[in-house]
Amino acid sequence: MFTVVLFEPQIPPNTGSIARLCGAAYVKLDIVGELGFDLSDKQMLRAGLDYWKYIDWEYHPDLNEYCETMVQKANFHLFTTKASMPYTSRKFRKNDYLVFGSETTGISEDFLRSQWDRACTIPIMNKHIRSLNLATSVGIVLYEAIRQVNGK
Repeated sequence: MFTVVLFEPQIPPNTGSIARLCGAAYVKLDIVGELGFDLSDKQMLRAGLDYWKYIDWEYHPDLNEYCETMVQKANFHLFTTKASMPYTSRKFRKNDYLVFGSETTGISEDFLRSQWDRACTIPIMNKHIRSLNLATSVGIVLYEAIRQVNGK
C-alpha cells in the first residue's frame, strides 16, 4: 500500500511508535539516513512492543541515494511545517511515499526547495505551537491517505 519514510529520526520512541502504526496498517516503513540512536535501542524496541516481526521495515543508511531513487521511481509527499498547502488538499494514491523529516531539523531545505510542489503541512491552529510530535503527524496523515484510497 503506502510507504512511510522517516528521514534521519532522532527520538527512538517516536520511531518505535511509527513502526507499530505501520505494522497495524500493513504499511512499509523506510528509516533513512543518520539516526540519533542505534537501531537496537531499547526505547525504540519497547515502543514497537513485540510486533517487530509483523512490521515491514527497512533501514537505508544513505539519505542522498535514497532520495535520488525515490524521486525517479515513486510518487511522494513531503510533510513540513514550512508549507502552506494542507495535507487534506493532497490526492493520495496507492503506493505513494509519505515522507517526514527528523524531529529536530525536519526535511532538508535543499530537498524541500527542489520538490516544493510535493510539500504540504498539517495545519496548527495555535500560533504558539510550532510543530506536532512526529508519531502523531504520521498517524494523522497515514490514516487520511488510507481513507482516500479506500474511499471511506
